[in-house]
Amino acid sequence: MQQFVRFARISGIDLNAILDRDMLDLLEASRTAETVPAHAMVDIMQLCAIVARRPDIGVAFAAWCNLRGYGPLSLLWDHCPTVEDSVRISARFLHLESQALGSRMTEEGDEIVLQQFIAIPARFGGSQYIESTLTLQMRVIQLILGEDWHPIRMEFDHPAPPSLTFHRGAFRCPVVFGADRSALVLHRADMRRPSPNGNAHLLAFLERQLAGEEQARSSRDMVLRVERLVAANLASGEVTLETVAKSLALGPRSLQRRLAEHGETFAALLARMRRRAAEEYFANERKPNLAELAHRLGYAEASAASRFMRTTLGAGAKALARRAHARRMGMARSG
Repeated sequence: MQQFVRFARISGIDLNAILDRDMLDLLEASRTAETVPAHAMVDIMQLCAIVARRPDIGVAFAAWCNLRGYGPLSLLWDHCPTVEDSVRISARFLHLESQALGSRMTEEGDEIVLQQFIAIPARFGGSQYIESTLTLQMRVIQLILGEDWHPIRMEFDHPAPPSLTFHRGAFRCPVVFGADRSALVLHRADMRRPSPNGNAHLLAFLERQLAGEEQARSSRDMVLRVERLVAANLASGEVTLETVAKSLALGPRSLQRRLAEHGETFAALLARMRRRAAEEYFANERKPNLAELAHRLGYAEASAASRFMRTTLGAGAKALARRAHARRMGMARSG
């Protein structure tokens, strides 16, 4: 947060004119607090992009910032012997650094897909935060493979900005907007290519330190871990109590019991994550497509997605799209 405040200052972005009192209080608190609410950076970055008309703000900030200023997890990046190590460590410890973000790795032939998604409600959409974190991931990989390395392509599940010049210059690879995921795609061979600066012994030591912190927080983070698994796999259509429990090395009954300890049920959590996905979709998509939305919500039929929206959000796709458009226009006028 403090890095973003400095970036805004040198970029001529007047945070006092853009943000409301609550958001300004979060900025002030970040000067001394160890953490800020997970939604803070997502909402502030998105609002600044809209009001200041800076659709490149997420990428620009991530390209400018200090990679070593991201807390304990960033201390490990310098010492990873391979990209595979950095992906493994980020997947394991990301929740200690940011509870706003989730990640997933998939293999597609000779390509490795490093997908990221917003794991919390986003008031104005989370496209800028995702662009920022995927840019950071690219920079982390460049720490390992060298500054000349670049991805095969970058994919974003939100609409393209008016101009792609900045994005293409930053990523130096094809950039796809309107995809069904937000991801960095790289060659499989890059995953295990050794870094000349890697230090496996120091990495193992630092990993043990984070593991101790993770163990202390694992119980109270159960709901968040389930939410991330559901969000990561929602579009596959295979999110069930059984599949999520298996991913956590638990039985279905044990998972239900753990959720019940926090006043949760799996069905309620699944519905909540579908609602978040739908709200995020309408916040970013100018021309919503019901079939595409159904896929993102994990439904085989568009009619199932339509029933879900009317039951949970109280309106159909067209009405929700109009509301989202009106909200965007209102924020743009206020700037």
